[in-house]
Amino acid sequence: MKFRYKVLIINLIVISIALGTIGYLMIVKNFNLALEQQIENAVEENNLFQASIEYELLNILNTNSYSQNALMDKLSDAGENVYTNISANDSDLYVAYDNNIIYSSSSIDCDPSLWNLVDVGKKNYTIKETDGSYYISVSSCTLLLDKRLNVINHRDITSIYTMMKQQSDYYKLLLIIVLLVCSIFMYILSTLLTKPLEKLQRISQSFGDGDYDIRANIKSKDEIGMLADTYNNMADSVVEHMDELKDMVTRQEQFVADFTHELKTPMTSIIGYADTLRSRELTKEQQLMAASYIFSEGRRLESMSMKLFEFIYTKQHSISAKKLNVMKLMEEVRISVEPLLSAKEISLESNTVNCHILGDLDLLKSAFINLIDNARKASPEGSKIIFSCKQHTAKDDQAPQITISVKDFGHGIPKEHLDKICDAVYMVDKSRSRKEGGAGLGLSLSALIFDAHGATMKVDSVLNEGTEFSISFSPYSEEVTHNA
Repeated sequence: MKFRYKVLIINLIVISIALGTIGYLMIVKNFNLALEQQIENAVEENNLFQASIEYELLNILNTNSYSQNALMDKLSDAGENVYTNISANDSDLYVAYDNNIIYSSSSIDCDPSLWNLVDVGKKNYTIKETDGSYYISVSSCTLLLDKRLNVINHRDITSIYTMMKQQSDYYKLLLIIVLLVCSIFMYILSTLLTKPLEKLQRISQSFGDGDYDIRANIKSKDEIGMLADTYNNMADSVVEHMDELKDMVTRQEQFVADFTHELKTPMTSIIGYADTLRSRELTKEQQLMAASYIFSEGRRLESMSMKLFEFIYTKQHSISAKKLNVMKLMEEVRISVEPLLSAKEISLESNTVNCHILGDLDLLKSAFINLIDNARKASPEGSKIIFSCKQHTAKDDQAPQITISVKDFGHGIPKEHLDKICDAVYMVDKSRSRKEGGAGLGLSLSALIFDAHGATMKVDSVLNEGTEFSISFSPYSEEVTHNA
């Protein structure tokens, strides 16, 4: 069922219950007021009948001699006179004395219970239905010569019941008309209100079918407008992530192609030179040249395979953390990179402090060698690289830290590349990376190693001025152990 129909049905149910309840209460209230008025009129009429009859009997009661028959006749005459003079057309009068009807203005017999149930000096009324008509009877009782004198007036009040029925029927008709009008109005209103939702549903379906450029053009300041804005933001985010995934897939495919080429070229050369050494007579100089080429290509393959191994290792295994002397770590890194730097006549300026951190010596050594090797690739010949360490004491809300940094004075990294340089297959400059023997894995490995040690890496770079990598560690504490 569509939402608009749900809104329509629910509103009709609520309106029906509300209007029906209000109408019923109003009709009942009006009926009760009319009935109370009829009861009050009947009681006043009974008072008038009773007072008039008693006044007619004063003369008899004040005389010294009167008979029982004369009293009965006077009661009958008094009842007839009173009824003739003051009774309304819709009322009947009964006068009973000593439980016998003395006077009756109607041919209908009076129910004896009307005078038997009332106490002396009090009044009583009853309402009964007879053949579809409603009557109210009021009975009063006094003592006349120690016998009960009852004055009963019988009044037709069918009109108020008829009025209530007519009001009820009329209200039902009005209620049906109001509900029909409200149904039409609410259907139009719900259609207008749900139209933006249906539009948003069609847009979502089109987006799901592959139309990623479609957006919701719903301008309103209510919740539907907010929903449309949220949908547009979600669509933009999905498209952005899809573009990133496509870009990542493209870069991964490019990596496979590049790495395949990196493997194929040296392996072809190695096989060729090995076959030459095996099958031909060569001079000593030619043999040395072929062996040197095989050795250099083999080292490059070894380095590349080790990087891949470390990349997988740091993702799937926890590190074996021990207390490390930062000064010793930096010295071993410096010794390892000196042959790489000497080929480009790049000097390494090392500044360190005697402090300790918790970590894996081999992994951290590999990570910092990667950073310095990247700095070497980015630096011109004859420049320098600064490899330094600083110890920061705790202050304000900052914990103590040990920061090891690698700074070069090379070509720098453009700002648009800073967020991607740690991707596993990302290279800022592919041609230079290949020329220097890289495959875009070094920084990714380093970032994973530092992250496994709980360290944070910060990169500051200015184009054509240089780049600085700063890695901050927590100082070693006997109470702290760390697992990746």
